[in-house]
Amino acid sequence: MHDTTDRLPSSKATIFYPPSILEEELKNRVAVDWFCAFDCSHILGKVDFCAAVPATDLPLCDAESVLWAEAKRGAEAPLDFALVQLILTIGKERTFDKHLPPKYLAAFNAARIAFIPYSEVVEIFYQNDFNWNVAPSDHETREFGDLYQRVIRILESATLEFDFAKDEVELRRFIKTNLNTGRTGCQPVQITKNNFTHIYQRWRETVMPTILMPDWATAKKNGIIDADFFLADIFSSDNAAVTDRLNVLLMNDHYRQSGGTNALGFQLFSEISFSDGQKAHHLFWNRYRRPPRKEYWNYIVNRRDLLVPQDVRERKGSFFTPQQWVSLSQDYLAAVLKPVRPIFAKSCHSTIGKYDKLMGNGDECT
Repeated sequence: MHDTTDRLPSSKATIFYPPSILEEELKNRVAVDWFCAFDCSHILGKVDFCAAVPATDLPLCDAESVLWAEAKRGAEAPLDFALVQLILTIGKERTFDKHLPPKYLAAFNAARIAFIPYSEVVEIFYQNDFNWNVAPSDHETREFGDLYQRVIRILESATLEFDFAKDEVELRRFIKTNLNTGRTGCQPVQITKNNFTHIYQRWRETVMPTILMPDWATAKKNGIIDADFFLADIFSSDNAAVTDRLNVLLMNDHYRQSGGTNALGFQLFSEISFSDGQKAHHLFWNRYRRPPRKEYWNYIVNRRDLLVPQDVRERKGSFFTPQQWVSLSQDYLAAVLKPVRPIFAKSCHSTIGKYDKLMGNGDECT
């Protein structure tokens, strides 16, 4: 455990925007001053701020976000708290299932902005032993403190923070280098480890109903699930498989599923085609660039469990803990264990004192 009592307060930020302006005005000014090259008009559920690649022909293609952010009025709002609130918001709303996830998450106030790569926190959203059903804006809940404990080391090691006034040149360079895609209009979206679960959910709605699988329930009992057909799709180029590591392969206008071997030891296969002549399949995959870059192959294949439907996860036990047991375990832990103080990037007296109050500790920071 790290000692926080000697931690120095962070340097005082130069106030770039009037701290008295409302949050909505702050978001508008940040959009104009720093993200004018992006489309900041999208409203993604409870996410405060979104910057996306400009597209002129929506809704024919998905909005490709580069940034989701939490906004806080004033100059003193802790950005680490705001990032945790954003993560809690995304996890509760499952925003990543409804929209393509961004390259970065961020939090900003009237003086500073902090970025963290989405890929650094994506695993947090698939932890089933956490109760997401709390108000993200309530920093006094046990769940907020618990989530802070889970992500604090990630935030410390991966967060990049800029002062709007002092770091203007560096901030503009960071945005241009790391967020600017150089693309406009409806371009095929590259499949990554950030967005493949979202694309899978869309695929289930559009392509899966056209696959002529005689009985999905029987297939599941034999270890073949719809996600195997999705993986066959994304690991293909011009509808031809680019790897043989999968349970199902896409072979131009049909899928090929291994069916074991016959008495002579020869491999048996089943061929499964489409009910609509592959029309929905073509229309859907015109939106995305396949296959993913090779750097993502192992991760996507090894995390097939993230594509398993909820009923299968409950039966097979794939990283699943029923919610009633999550809540009960948290009650027991809260009663037995004394919370460990986290490390905050703010001053000892302001933030640690707030955490002590949050967790019910009576001692004060000295």
